[in-house]
Amino acid sequence: MTTTQVPSMPRSRRRVVTPGRVIIYTVLLLIFVVMAYPFFYILSLAVMPYDRYVEQSVHALPAGFTLTYFREVLSDARIVDAFQISILKTLVGTLLNVVATTMCAYALSRRELRFRRLLGLLFVIPLFVSGGLIPYYLVIRSTGLLNSFWALVLPGLVASFYLFVVRAHFINYPQEVIEAAIIDGAGHFRIFWQIVWPTSAPIIATIALLYATGHWNDYYWPSILVQSDLHPATVVLQNISTSRSVLQGLGSGTQLTPQSFIAAVAAVLIIPVLVVYPFLQRYLVRGILLGSVKG
Repeated sequence: MTTTQVPSMPRSRRRVVTPGRVIIYTVLLLIFVVMAYPFFYILSLAVMPYDRYVEQSVHALPAGFTLTYFREVLSDARIVDAFQISILKTLVGTLLNVVATTMCAYALSRRELRFRRLLGLLFVIPLFVSGGLIPYYLVIRSTGLLNSFWALVLPGLVASFYLFVVRAHFINYPQEVIEAAIIDGAGHFRIFWQIVWPTSAPIIATIALLYATGHWNDYYWPSILVQSDLHPATVVLQNISTSRSVLQGLGSGTQLTPQSFIAAVAAVLIIPVLVVYPFLQRYLVRGILLGSVKG
C-alpha cells in the first residue's frame, strides 16, 4: 500500500508568526487607525442629524443619518460652478504638468545636453530658496496671467522635486533601446513620445496623481490670483463655511450648525480623492521606487 505525500510548502513561503511580526502589524494597525479616524469622523459628522449631534459633545461613532448638510452645500449655484472650475483646473493643470515635467526630465537625463549641470542647478535652487509672496504676485501680474484661468495652472508648471524623481527614472532607463533608435535615425523628440513615454506608465501615473491632488486641494494662490468668478471649490466652500459660522455667531437664525456644515464641506472635497486614490496607489508606489532606486 502506497501513500501519496503532499508536497510541503517551501520554507521561504511559509508565514511564520513571530513576536517581531506581531509587533510590526500592531504598530501599522495603530498608525492606520490614527490616520484614518479623522476622515471617518468628518464623514460621520457630516451625515449626523442635528438632534443626535446636540445630545452629546463627543461622538466616537455616527448616530443617525441625514443628507441635509450635503444638500445645503450642493444647492448653491456657486458650488456647481466652482466644482467645474476645480475639475477643469485639475485636468488641464495635471496634463500640462506631466508633459512639461517628463519632457524636461528626459532632456536633463541626456548626457549630451549642453549645460546640463547648470540647468539642473537652476531647478535645485527652488527646493531651498523661495522668491517670496510679493515677487511671485508681481511676476504673475507682469506676465498678464492675473485674474485669468491660466493663473491657476501655469505657475508652478514644473515642480523641482517631481522633476528629479522622473529624471532619476530616465537615467536608469535602458540606454540600449535609445541608442538603437538613434542608430535607426530617430530623433530625441520621436524617441521620447514613441518609445520612452509609452513604457514609463508607472512614473507618469505617479506624478499625475501627485499633481492632480495638489491642484484639487489648492486654496491659497487661487484665492489671491483670480477673482471670485474663477475661484475653485476649495475657495468657495471655505468662504461659504466661514460666512455661515459668522452668521450663526451673530444669531441670524440659521439652523445649520457650523461643525456639521464645515464637515460636509470637507467631505465634499475629500470623497473624490478617496474614490480615485485607491485605484492609482499601486502606480504611486511603483513610480516612486522607479524614480529613487538606481541600477
